[in-house]
Amino acid sequence: MSEAKNFLVINPGSTSTKVALYRGIDSWNIEEIESRNLRHSPEDLEGMSEPIEQLELRRNAVEDFLSGSDIRELHAVAGRGGLTRPIEAGSYRVNEAIKEDLRSARYGNHASNLGALIADAIASERGIPSLIADPVGVDQFEELARFSGWPGLERKCQLHALNMREVARRAARDLAAEAAEPGEKRSEDMADYRFIIAHLGGGISIGPMAGGRVIDVNNAMDGGPFSPQRVGSLPTTGLIDLCFSGQYASAKELKAAMTRKGGVFAYLGTDDGREIAERIESGDAKAETVFRAMAYQISKEIGAMAAVLEGRVDAILLTGGLPRPPLSDWISRQVGWIAPVRIYPGEMEMLALARAAARHVCEGEALAEYQQF
Repeated sequence: MSEAKNFLVINPGSTSTKVALYRGIDSWNIEEIESRNLRHSPEDLEGMSEPIEQLELRRNAVEDFLSGSDIRELHAVAGRGGLTRPIEAGSYRVNEAIKEDLRSARYGNHASNLGALIADAIASERGIPSLIADPVGVDQFEELARFSGWPGLERKCQLHALNMREVARRAARDLAAEAAEPGEKRSEDMADYRFIIAHLGGGISIGPMAGGRVIDVNNAMDGGPFSPQRVGSLPTTGLIDLCFSGQYASAKELKAAMTRKGGVFAYLGTDDGREIAERIESGDAKAETVFRAMAYQISKEIGAMAAVLEGRVDAILLTGGLPRPPLSDWISRQVGWIAPVRIYPGEMEMLALARAAARHVCEGEALAEYQQF
């Protein structure tokens, strides 16, 4: 049996940094050894308004976590990819080009940009590889998917690629294991299936996968169903009127409202799916109507993506924090006629990063080289 390898995974959020240690002999035979959500208090972050200013603070917190663990040898460090230029899916070596784009926030400013930078700093000290996998910037759009209806304003590809592709890999493996006939062998490769993958969380990404590629998707920041925090697609003329109403002082202010305080939050004053489920259970009619409306829009988007796949769909995959009853039941009832609905609840980014590290170290998968535009 191959010797087990150890991997560190890092996923920075706005006020915390998730870290975990994994051990495995390959990408499927891997287990979490220890994990922690390292919280950074307002006092810790005082005077550090930009994520890049928090790099040393967060790196030191991760090093403290490592020093308190029993694992003394690492074989790779994987970090959340952050906001990169549009790139192909896959795993990438953390090189100077990507570090420069993330430090400068060239494609967007977010704490996740620190994932690759912290991973590289820790890995460089130990002489081991650092990598990212399937960042938000993954772009596999087909040409027709880019048209919006207004020249110069093309549809952009942004999606929860890391979790969506991890779920597709898992579903392919599950479908292969469930082969109906004795002796029947089905592929474990996601490229051999046609999926519609719906990541349902604070933001919603719904995309059709063919040949292992997500060839279309609603940009969770720009359209599609409304979500717990985001407005989704809006009536165009009404949006124009709102922009010129004087209600908002700037485009920045309106964008912040529509991506952080829109959707379910705007209707119900909360974006907590469990709280809303409890309110529905206790007879809150408004909460049920709003949640049903979100399920309705999610189902419509799944139907649209079925059209992209010409109706040939092996399975609809629901993932993220939201697909639990009653929401998952409502969606399944509306789209189950398209294809079987399979539910993979939760966000699997940490495991997905660990598996990417194992594919490289244990299975010899080459890391792609990130290049700047």
